[in-house]
Amino acid sequence: MTVRHITDSEVETYRQQGVVQLRNFVDWAQVEALTAALDTQIAEPGPWLLTGSHHSDRCFGLDVPTLCSYLLDPKLGANAAKAMDSTTARFFFDHMFLFEPASPIPAHYWHQDLPYWPVEGNQIVSIWLSLTNCTTESAALKFVPRSHTTDKFYRPQGFDGEAIEGDLGARAVLAVDVRESFLGEGPPAFHEDPERHGVVEYCFEAGDAVMFHARTLHSSGGNHSPDSRRLAYSVRFVGDDARMTLRKGVFQDPALLPDIDELFEVGAPMISRRWPLVHGA
Repeated sequence: MTVRHITDSEVETYRQQGVVQLRNFVDWAQVEALTAALDTQIAEPGPWLLTGSHHSDRCFGLDVPTLCSYLLDPKLGANAAKAMDSTTARFFFDHMFLFEPASPIPAHYWHQDLPYWPVEGNQIVSIWLSLTNCTTESAALKFVPRSHTTDKFYRPQGFDGEAIEGDLGARAVLAVDVRESFLGEGPPAFHEDPERHGVVEYCFEAGDAVMFHARTLHSSGGNHSPDSRRLAYSVRFVGDDARMTLRKGVFQDPALLPDIDELFEVGAPMISRRWPLVHGA
């Protein structure tokens, strides 16, 4: 399987814009292998399956040899570290997205990833790989460039636009209350005035990817195609400055927490058996 190295120009675009498209990121053999492995996962989903307007599953790839080989590919980790300007890149989690034909999202679901995750820092990146051709009609991705440079965050919400919270169990006592200082209103409908907000939209051929910062605003309008599905696989990495956190009063994805027997301390480095080091020492 082949993952290509990113270029200096792509790194510069990522750092300035918070997002960069990576054409021909993997070869066709890898597209086919990953698609077959994900189709098996779709047929036999894990405990973190989400269904509704689309099919989403996460935190399963390390247990699937074909997927694990991709997720822990040293070149993938080196790409993440280079983009983040970090000496290390640690696997955080994997995430699959499937939009079947005719599965639109009326609200577009604008969001930043970071508020949903129990982590803080600047060196946090996603590499989102398209395994099907993806057009404006079939759930292309939209981004607000340079939105990663702001300190403003919008509240985590579901696909219906309603605020959501999660159950952190015994670890809830560790959470920091950020409801007033960190999060407030939901995100604007940037797609309704894309020129004003500088919205960019990326379409893909199978094997293309996009790399984006965890603070970068992005969305999809869902799949309006009557006959094409959209399958994508995203891997998230954290770098040197990433630290554990929990935010009280807003959704923190419980799938992303370390195992219950592992130490979890707000402000501690991102070290867990679930987050293997892929690049660096």
